[in-house]
Amino acid sequence: MLDGKKIRLVPLEECHLDDIMKGFNNPEMRKFLGGYMPVTREAEREWIQSCQRQMMNRTGFVYVIEDTVDHRFIGSVSLNGIDWLSKSSGIGIAIHRPEDWDKGYGTEAMQMLIDFGWQHLNLRRIELSVHSFNPRARHMYEKLGFKLWGTAHRKLFVDGEYHDTHYMELFRENE
Repeated sequence: MLDGKKIRLVPLEECHLDDIMKGFNNPEMRKFLGGYMPVTREAEREWIQSCQRQMMNRTGFVYVIEDTVDHRFIGSVSLNGIDWLSKSSGIGIAIHRPEDWDKGYGTEAMQMLIDFGWQHLNLRRIELSVHSFNPRARHMYEKLGFKLWGTAHRKLFVDGEYHDTHYMELFRENE
């Protein structure tokens, strides 16, 4: 477990399945992850098991974001696709309920996981992607120090339109 000011990060477990189902099957939240179809309970259970295998194999670290006061489920955050030779990883986040957006939970969770990657995994580079219809997330990533390195134009089809996907990266200081 990683403790912060407003939130704590705990390893993803099957007991989080109901909360994940509620969030991921919310169309407003799901579109930010590039999904357009609801997912089944069994598919999400398999995803959790896959995440747990990644943690055991040290190819990814997936955490649930919980409120420090009432331990309420807020979302999830992960380091994924870790390349140990290049000391590089992807990162992703999902704040599941719109009422939890714009409260600083995502920024704190991302900073905690970035610090974990630098200090405990010896990563030197972290990358992510963000869709053009999500300027709130891009602003947060820029605030954390991520820099744009590329754009895939009209990559994603959501809500009847094509959207760009932007790719951003962050290097550990002194790299």
